Amino acid sequence: MKYAKRIAGSVGTGLLALAVVTAGGAELRAAPAKLTMVGSWPPKVSSAADIGIKYLDTVNKMGKGTVEITFKGSRDVVPTFDQPEALVRGLFDVWYGAPNYWAGVVPGGYFSELSPHEIPDNGPGSELFEFIAKMFERKGVRYLGHFSGEPHTGNHFMYTQKAISGLGDLKGRKIRVPPLTRFFVRAIGAEPVTLPPSEVYLALERGTVEGFTWPYYDGFTAFGWHKISKFIIAHPLYRNGVSVKMNLAKWNKLSGDAKKVMLEAVGRTQAWSQGWVSAYQAQQLKDMLKGGMKLVTFSDKEAEHWRKTASEALWAQFKSVMSADEYATARRLLGYK
Repeated sequence: MKYAKRIAGSVGTGLLALAVVTAGGAELRAAPAKLTMVGSWPPKVSSAADIGIKYLDTVNKMGKGTVEITFKGSRDVVPTFDQPEALVRGLFDVWYGAPNYWAGVVPGGYFSELSPHEIPDNGPGSELFEFIAKMFERKGVRYLGHFSGEPHTGNHFMYTQKAISGLGDLKGRKIRVPPLTRFFVRAIGAEPVTLPPSEVYLALERGTVEGFTWPYYDGFTAFGWHKISKFIIAHPLYRNGVSVKMNLAKWNKLSGDAKKVMLEAVGRTQAWSQGWVSAYQAQQLKDMLKGGMKLVTFSDKEAEHWRKTASEALWAQFKSVMSADEYATARRLLGYK
């Protein structure tokens, strides 16, 4: 009887040990965290969207067994300008789009579009990156980065139907703008007009607008604009590119390994995007000129006037919506006095 009890006890102990090992094995084999992504523009049409997809692919390649992102679509899923609020509410997990699309949620959160740094936010772990991240955390968002080309590529540029020699020639003209450039257009005495990209061609053809702003690396010729637009102002405005963000509650549920993958993928994609955007912009310019567009270059004095006016117009907007401390810190971190 005692022997039987000992056997039973040994079996019980063995089963318990097996259960622990099995449970541990199950934990090791746990399915990766599943995330969904929605973007502002469709890939293959917008080259900026392709940067967002590159980030997704980088995460999925690095994070096998740990974290996985599935692309759900763009404006066909959630209208573009409703996407920031939808991310905050957790309708999807990860987002890509223009940094300034968050102006209604974090009013000064896109100041990196004035950045002179090689990487607009200096990358994960930098003081600048962490400062921006804290701004978004207060709104329930995990900031994951600003991806662009080198400082003078991937920028917004202006295109006009008539040649101009300086800012004064734009006074009173109707210029189609995204949220980012409307302050500059107002500052030069022109009239900002809001239109979706799909309506720009017809507006130019009918004379409803006399120019527009757009980062021409971002699929300019895909819209056919090189067939109707005439002049390229060869002086950049603001840094464009793609911002990637995530729902903060979902971020907080990720394992440490998954978070590490997400941030390492940011650094890799930011480094990749520099050369990719620059090469794509060069090809776009070649096609635009081949289509009949012409470059307009200002005198040095007028070029500086253009640069200074653009910078001051956007900083003035940031000063009106940021706290004094945030504004001062933002300028310091971007090297503005």
